[in-house]
Amino acid sequence: MEMRTQDEIVARYEERKESDLFGFEAYLYLYVLDLEHARPYLDEGAEETFVEPVYTREAILETMKDYMSFANEKADNERGLSARRSIMHFIAWIWLIGDDAFLKKVEHEAHENFHNYGKPILAMIEAEYGWS
Repeated sequence: MEMRTQDEIVARYEERKESDLFGFEAYLYLYVLDLEHARPYLDEGAEETFVEPVYTREAILETMKDYMSFANEKADNERGLSARRSIMHFIAWIWLIGDDAFLKKVEHEAHENFHNYGKPILAMIEAEYGWS
C-alpha cells in the first residue's frame, strides 16, 4: 500500500469533481495537495497564506479515527445526507492511503448495499483499522 502521489491526487480530483454531485468526496483531495499542485485551485491571494498539508498515512488514519464518532452519530441519528457524506469522506481517505483492496469493498457497499445509514460500512472500517 502506497500513498497516492500529488499527480494521482490531481487526476482523481479532476475525474471525480464532475460526478460527485454534492462534492462529498472530491473536495477532500484538494486539502492534501502541496502548493505546486494546489496552485490552479487557489483563490487569488490564497498563496500567501497557504500551509503545506501533513500528508502521511498516519495523519490520514488519525483524521479518519477522529471523524468516526461524528460519522456514527450521523448514522445513529438517521441523518441520510450527512451519513452519506461521511461514507464518501472515508472513501476519499482510504483511496489516499492506497488501501485499494479494502477500498473496493467499501465502494461496493456504499454504492450497492447502503443501508442503516451506513452503519455496516462504518463498522467494517472500524474493524479494518482496529478501532472500537
